[in-house]
Amino acid sequence: MKYVQKITFSIITVCLNAEKNIRSTIESVLKQDYENYEYIVVDGASNDGTLEIVRKYANTDNRIRWCSEPDSGVFNAMNKGITHATGEYLLFLNAGDEFHDCKVLSGAAEMTVGADILIGNLAFKTEAGLDVRVYSAGEELLENLRKGQNVCHQVIFASRECLLDGFDERFTTCADYDWLCRQVNAGKKVIHLGIIVVDFDTSGITFQVKYQKTHWKEYFEVIGKNFPPTGFPYGQEVKKLFVQERKNHFMYEFMNRWLLLKQRRIELGSYFVSQEIHSIAIYGIDHMGQRLYDELKSSSVRVVYAIDRNPRKTDWDIPVYSPDDTLETVDAVVITPLFDYMDIRRTLEGKMNSRMLFIEDILFYEYEIV
Repeated sequence: MKYVQKITFSIITVCLNAEKNIRSTIESVLKQDYENYEYIVVDGASNDGTLEIVRKYANTDNRIRWCSEPDSGVFNAMNKGITHATGEYLLFLNAGDEFHDCKVLSGAAEMTVGADILIGNLAFKTEAGLDVRVYSAGEELLENLRKGQNVCHQVIFASRECLLDGFDERFTTCADYDWLCRQVNAGKKVIHLGIIVVDFDTSGITFQVKYQKTHWKEYFEVIGKNFPPTGFPYGQEVKKLFVQERKNHFMYEFMNRWLLLKQRRIELGSYFVSQEIHSIAIYGIDHMGQRLYDELKSSSVRVVYAIDRNPRKTDWDIPVYSPDDTLETVDAVVITPLFDYMDIRRTLEGKMNSRMLFIEDILFYEYEIV
């Protein structure tokens, strides 16, 4: 153990307004039985209690360093972390993620000899417990990357040399996928760790449905960029079928969550009350919009009108407008179509001064169970 303690690690956490989950992430780092590491927190100018928490830990452990300033996105923040790092191997542990146990760093240190990149396994946090995903190395890793199967960056220990060029910030959700493809194509030596590295928080940006349209667009671009001889081998029709399958998956997740709230006797109207929202418009008059309207009819929230790209007659007792129409200002607009939140928000923000919400924000709000 004396020999492997010579290996230095830089653990980097990027965060923004993470006061609810930054503490558990920091604690998981400080509990490591391996001591030769530095811990760098790159904050995006949080306006909640995140920095107060980070400062308290930094005041008691000189291995913790932090900076706080606005950034242009998660990979811009991660690139900043690289510039501050001095360790031989770097790992990015997002706020909300936790090292699986106290032996992660010591386990990685024993495997670093001759390795450019170490890949461990991942445990997703679910309501039923931890769901473990086992990754691969070698030819199987290359084949998986060609198929579009990425490795979560939270389980990757990368040498400083592999990160000299950083992440390509043109990709806002898939820059880590692009980076790993580049390293494997360049012939970097990748070794698989036979341990779970991280318990993974699925509330990250890639897992939020509002960002999925951007994510899958970049996903296909990364494959085409890094594997040009074959590109994405299944054609445009299969791409469309793939995206539709993801929409169906998230529709199931949303409806399952809605049913769970009902079983717990939680009404969505309580979300609006907690946010002091009294009047809303609903964007989208299909399944999700219809369910929301039905539930809010008996609440204190006033649904003033609906908006839809194809306005048509409904049995709703409110008017349905096109986004091109003149729209009355309300406290908030709830956008219900899956995958289109970002485009719709940009359209509406240019013509009305109302708060923009996504149905995901409401369904997955942390309600108090009475």
